[in-house]
Amino acid sequence: MRILFLTNFYLVNGSGGEEQSCRQVVKGLNQRGHKTLVLTAMHDTNNVPVEADGVFRSLYLEMDLVPWRHSITFFTSRKAREKYNLECFERVFKQFEPDIVFIWGMWNLPKSLPALAEARYPDKVVYRFATYWPTLPSQNVFYWRKPGRKWYSWLPKRVLGHIALAMLAKEAQPPTLTFKRAICVSAASRDILVEAGIPVSNARIIHTGLDVNPYLGGGQRQKSRDNRSLNLLYAGRLAPDKGIDTAIKAMRVLVFDEGLQDLRLSLAGSGSTEHKDYLRSLVNQEGLSDHVSFLGWVPPEDMPDLMRKYDVLLLPSIWAEPFARVVLEGMISGLVVVATPTGGTPEVVIDSENGLLFKPNDPKHLAQKIIRLVDDPESRRKLADAGKKTIMEKFTMTKMMDEIESYLLEVTNTSTTENTSRSMPIQSPALLGIQESRPASDAGETYPLISR
Repeated sequence: MRILFLTNFYLVNGSGGEEQSCRQVVKGLNQRGHKTLVLTAMHDTNNVPVEADGVFRSLYLEMDLVPWRHSITFFTSRKAREKYNLECFERVFKQFEPDIVFIWGMWNLPKSLPALAEARYPDKVVYRFATYWPTLPSQNVFYWRKPGRKWYSWLPKRVLGHIALAMLAKEAQPPTLTFKRAICVSAASRDILVEAGIPVSNARIIHTGLDVNPYLGGGQRQKSRDNRSLNLLYAGRLAPDKGIDTAIKAMRVLVFDEGLQDLRLSLAGSGSTEHKDYLRSLVNQEGLSDHVSFLGWVPPEDMPDLMRKYDVLLLPSIWAEPFARVVLEGMISGLVVVATPTGGTPEVVIDSENGLLFKPNDPKHLAQKIIRLVDDPESRRKLADAGKKTIMEKFTMTKMMDEIESYLLEVTNTSTTENTSRSMPIQSPALLGIQESRPASDAGETYPLISR
């Protein structure tokens, strides 16, 4: 098969679980003899297209991640960028001639891209949902509805926001997406999408899988000095929906109410300056500066070594995690996972069988679960062993690749049969609400052509 991946971020600084899984699937399909090409955003390239090793970094994001810059480009080059994205997609499609368009991450890319893919190549499009992006407004709408961050930007943004939102309301919207063929990373995420009105009730459930080899090799786990000196780890985004404040408040209960002075919690990850400042102030407020440390962002390749230093992995999310990859990393590394039963997490973590579950936003309940691990080291060992066994049996990269490859072949065979009896009309970008004329580009930017 020839597979064209369409995704927002691919192998960029700060890559999360979704981007890591995309890279592994691309690599796995190549190893199985398929041909892949990745079309992604010009993130971290200063909007300069880069083409290398089967990856075309050629798309503009819908919202510039530098706020003041987006305020300018929205009015000066938004339509030109969107038109360019569509032309770029068509050019790549015609030159690569894929059997499948595999739409991966779409946050902050315009929905006109999958709309064009569905309109022209309806039987070739497969979505993979590891987020809930179809339920979100466009980033342009999101940006202009949100107040300015600084006092001096609040009023100008409010005035410009009224103008921008009025402009957006008058513009033609892309056709409704059909999501005819889709993969969801958990049954829970599929149910949430369906409940939100997204027509994916027939989506195939293919759980994320993990390449276990880096976690099984590379040395022995570093065990705690004794049963009462557990090392706890949180790894992921430092964001409000991750419930990290619940873990910090639970540490206060454990250290001061229960007297577990040797417990340590490390927070690995990055996030907004505002939320990091909030978490640091909470740590100081609770008197936990000697018990909670901030590690910053840890590169994916360093995660196996990091995991070996800890006993327990915390996932205190208050949002519906579609399917957290870090849970798999913790379990295969021999950590006991203590998590909230939100989203797809209960599809891998079974309470008291291969991990522990606690109520979201409930520091005391989380503290009780950790006390259980402190008081019963034999139970802790059994949970850790069961967690590792769960990953080896159900959530490996090989299993996920088998299921994805099988599904893509199924789609290819079906579309080949269907295309023998009909052909689809070609739609122009104008039908998707994209103007044909191109305004002047931003200073220092170009609208490149795909060179091959």
